[in-house]
Amino acid sequence: MSWPFSVEPILDSYLAVALIVGVLLVLLLVGPQFGSLSPRRKWTLVALRGVVILLLTLALLRPTKVHEVRSPRRPTLLLLFDISRSMQLPSGDGNRTRWEVQKDALTAAQKSLASLADTMDVRIFAYDKQLQPLEQQDGKFEIPKEPLGEQTDVGTPLAEALAAELGKRVAGVFVLGDGVQTAFDPRVESHEAGRRLRDDFGAPLITCAIGPSADVAQGKDIAVDRLDEQFTVFVKNELAVRALVRIRGYVQQDVPVQLQLERPNGQREVVASKTLRASEDGRQIEANFTFVPQEAGNFRLHVEALPRPGELVTKNNSLTAYLTVLEGGLRVLYLEGEKRFEQKFVRHAINASPDIELDDRIIDRRGRGRWPIDVGDTFTSDRYDAFLLGDLEAAALGPEQIAALAAAVERGKGLIVIGGLHSFGRGQYHKTALNDVLPIVIDPLEGSDFNRPDPDEFFLDGPLKAVPTEPHPITRLAAPDENQNAWLQLPALTWAYRFRGVKVAPGVRVLLEAKEQPILVSGEYGRGRVLAFGAPSTYLWPMHGEELEHKRFWRQIVLWLVRREEIDKSEVWVRLDQRRFQPGSRVEVAAGARAATGDVLTNSTLQAMIVFPDGRREPLLMTSQGKQFGGHLIAQQPGDYAIEITATQGGKTIGTARTEFMVFDRDIELSNPAADPNHFASLAAWTQEFGGRSIAPEQLADAIRQIGAVPPEYEVRQSRWRLAGTPGEAWLMLLAMVCVLGYEWYLRKKWGLV
Repeated sequence: MSWPFSVEPILDSYLAVALIVGVLLVLLLVGPQFGSLSPRRKWTLVALRGVVILLLTLALLRPTKVHEVRSPRRPTLLLLFDISRSMQLPSGDGNRTRWEVQKDALTAAQKSLASLADTMDVRIFAYDKQLQPLEQQDGKFEIPKEPLGEQTDVGTPLAEALAAELGKRVAGVFVLGDGVQTAFDPRVESHEAGRRLRDDFGAPLITCAIGPSADVAQGKDIAVDRLDEQFTVFVKNELAVRALVRIRGYVQQDVPVQLQLERPNGQREVVASKTLRASEDGRQIEANFTFVPQEAGNFRLHVEALPRPGELVTKNNSLTAYLTVLEGGLRVLYLEGEKRFEQKFVRHAINASPDIELDDRIIDRRGRGRWPIDVGDTFTSDRYDAFLLGDLEAAALGPEQIAALAAAVERGKGLIVIGGLHSFGRGQYHKTALNDVLPIVIDPLEGSDFNRPDPDEFFLDGPLKAVPTEPHPITRLAAPDENQNAWLQLPALTWAYRFRGVKVAPGVRVLLEAKEQPILVSGEYGRGRVLAFGAPSTYLWPMHGEELEHKRFWRQIVLWLVRREEIDKSEVWVRLDQRRFQPGSRVEVAAGARAATGDVLTNSTLQAMIVFPDGRREPLLMTSQGKQFGGHLIAQQPGDYAIEITATQGGKTIGTARTEFMVFDRDIELSNPAADPNHFASLAAWTQEFGGRSIAPEQLADAIRQIGAVPPEYEVRQSRWRLAGTPGEAWLMLLAMVCVLGYEWYLRKKWGLV
């Protein structure tokens, strides 16, 4: 038998205690003078001092008793049941619906839930696309009258229910329903929620699937389950369309599937087709199509599985997506004076864009004797949309061809001049028509005595960190709140051309600075856009692993020059994050207006109209939300809708925009006649090692009782008592010693010793 007490000597040293007690005992042995007292009185005084030494010894040794306190840890039981509309479908059990079967199971289980009230916390939830907590008292709760949920999401509600129990013990989780997931965009996939239950709680997930996996009367069904809602492609570029088709009841039979293109006038044509064959029932098969749009515009795509004999539900045989075909075939000409690093990497960056075709030409300055070269109708035809001039002297092209280039920019072409030792003023461009085109000031002195070594006053020495001066489509490398850091993380530039000044003119803006000096300046000339970029060392970015940023930067330069920085040419825009909706869904609309330079027109006024499927038009309230406008509507009626935006500024219309969306004429909850017990079984399998399993509805009450019968877990806490361990006990110990010493002094005085 172990001794229940231990000691904790002061200073954690028995030696210190022994020394102190030893000194006191020696003093006691030497003893005071007792005079002529009788032996009995002498020993009384010695005994009293011995008691004081004993009390002090106990205080120095600090006797301690440790004992354990075990208290049961109160667990939680979670129960979730399905209230989506698919529970109105037949259960396969006589004439009862799935809702009736589930309701009977829940009613029968309430007595079992009530028996757990004293030992664990019971939480009851209903779920469709969202989690809905229900009030319960001693296991009893009110079951909704009917299931009305528009979509079913198993994973997100389960994850939300578990999130509230983090750090607690979960005894078990019950999930009831038909197992069919119909939510378009679940925030948490069901299997991810099952994995969290296993890893974070180590508790069993017990699922109860209600409904037939394949009813004889409704087992034949072909459904297009997945198709992206919108596509964007450049004209004459190949578009890949991927859909998922689920086939039930037609195993080893050919199922024709078509990709149809619908024009704005409603005319449809089949642009691709294929035949699918399912090797097992209920399998999802990919239907992959490709086609090349031949004209720009807004279209619709339909993936349609042709109805088969015996198929009762055909509303789910097709899905629709929106297609925007943009004008493509951008052509850019890059003229350089030498094969420098910047030319090589810029060429690779632009060529990485499939919608941009780049032609480049090196005009070697060693052939200066044959200058100006003849570029034919390069600048007078519409062959190119934009031009890049690198480290190239003006004499290489000659004043007449440079004037033709300036005229091309005035007609609407884009131009960027990239800094070099022989560009801008150093390249004698102040004597040409580009002096008026460029957004920077060229000092004639820059080109004086050209054969002398280049003076430092014309260049900015590196390292140079490029910093955006304001938001702009060209300099957007990351989200607005992260863009500045994205630029600061890029490698520093080695040097840059020092601009003598920036013109004061409409559209002229400094986009990038380094050492508080402009290195990228934008401007407009006629209908064209112009850039002056003084830093010819962006090749350092891909050389140091920033290839994506380098490609994005140069692509955005080209798109901005040709006024396609937002893909759409429209200055007014309207955006929907979703283009297909269920009846009764909330449709969020965002819209705005921007200038040709990319500036947000915050002082513009937007008017929005809703065009309903029946042609009726109603205004849509749009409110300012900073740099854009926002509004919403509830779309009840199935069919095709449109949002039309008109932007005005100062009473003048600056542009319009239109976008379309559709409300399903098919009930996703009721279009799938089969339950999915396999989904629930695989979900429960995540916690099989802890007792997770699938059960029948009539087994629910017994399964709950089994959870309650599991022995409780206990939380063990240690309780410590130590002599004089509290202020009150310490004062009592001190009072005891004072009382003994006081009594000893009283006796000594009474017996004439003091």
